[in-house]
Amino acid sequence: MAISAKQHAQNRSLFMYCVSAMFLFIGSLSIANSAQAASQVDVTYTSDGFTAQVQLTSLIELEVAVRFENAVGVAAENFNLDFQLVSPLNTSVLNRLPGTLVSLPVDFPVLISIQPIADRGFSFEGVAEIEIYTKNLQYVAGSPLRLFHSSNGGQFKDITVTTGAGSYRARGGMGTFSDFLIVADLRAPTSVITSKVNSFGDYLQAQSSLIASPTYSVLSAAFSALQSQVNNGNYSSALTTINEIITILETAESAVMPSIWRSSKDLENVGGTLLAQARTIRYSLRIL
Repeated sequence: MAISAKQHAQNRSLFMYCVSAMFLFIGSLSIANSAQAASQVDVTYTSDGFTAQVQLTSLIELEVAVRFENAVGVAAENFNLDFQLVSPLNTSVLNRLPGTLVSLPVDFPVLISIQPIADRGFSFEGVAEIEIYTKNLQYVAGSPLRLFHSSNGGQFKDITVTTGAGSYRARGGMGTFSDFLIVADLRAPTSVITSKVNSFGDYLQAQSSLIASPTYSVLSAAFSALQSQVNNGNYSSALTTINEIITILETAESAVMPSIWRSSKDLENVGGTLLAQARTIRYSLRIL
C-alpha cells in the first residue's frame, strides 16, 4: 500500500521522537519518583487572566498563560499554582493517561496544577484558554506532542486546539480545572478522533436535562451526523459538521445552557465544556 508524503513525514517525525526519547531515558532516571517543585515562579495577573514564568531547574523552564472570558476575581490570592517536575515513570500520573501509547516526554516531564481556591468567589464564563510555551521541546510537522487536561484528579484528556513553533507552543481550552501536561501521544489519529467524539456525545447526553430542549435537539442531531461521518471515515464532512456544532455553541445564549464555572464547584459549565471539546475535535480533524 502506497504511503503519502504527509504520512511519510508524520512517520519520520514519530520515529525521530522515539529515538530521542530512548537516548534521553537514562537522564530521566535521575529525576526522583517524588515530584520536584519549581525553584522560581513569577506570575503577572490582569483582569482577564495571568501569565506565569516558571524555572523548574537550570535546564527546564516554561511559560504558562491563562485567559478567561467574563471572569470575576482574577487575583493572586484566589489561586494556588503548582509546577512540578515528575518522573516519567511516576504511576500516580501514568495511571491517569489513556493507555501506554501516551507518555510524558522525558525531556519535559512537567505537571502543572491550577487550583482556584474554593471559598474566594472566582468564576468565569464559557471556555478558559491555556497556552504553554517551552524551549525544552521542539516543534516539527507531525509531532505527537499534545496538551492534556485533568479535572479533580481524573483521567487526562487531549484538549489541544493549536500547536506551533517557537520552540514548542500548545494551546487548549477547558470548562473546568485543574491539572495539565504536555504528553507524547502515539495513538492512531483516527482513534483519537473517535475517542473525542464519543466523549463529546457522552457529556452531551449526560447534561441533556440542563440544555433547553430546542437547542439540545439541534445539537443531538448534529452529533449523530458527526458520529456517523467519523465511523464511516468521512472526515471532510465531519470537519464541516463540527464547525456547525461550534457555531451553535458559540452563539448560544446563557439561558440555553449553564456556561459558568465557579471555584465553589457548585455549577456545571455545560456550554464551556462542550465548546472546548468541540474545538479539540476540530483540531484533530484538521491535522488528519
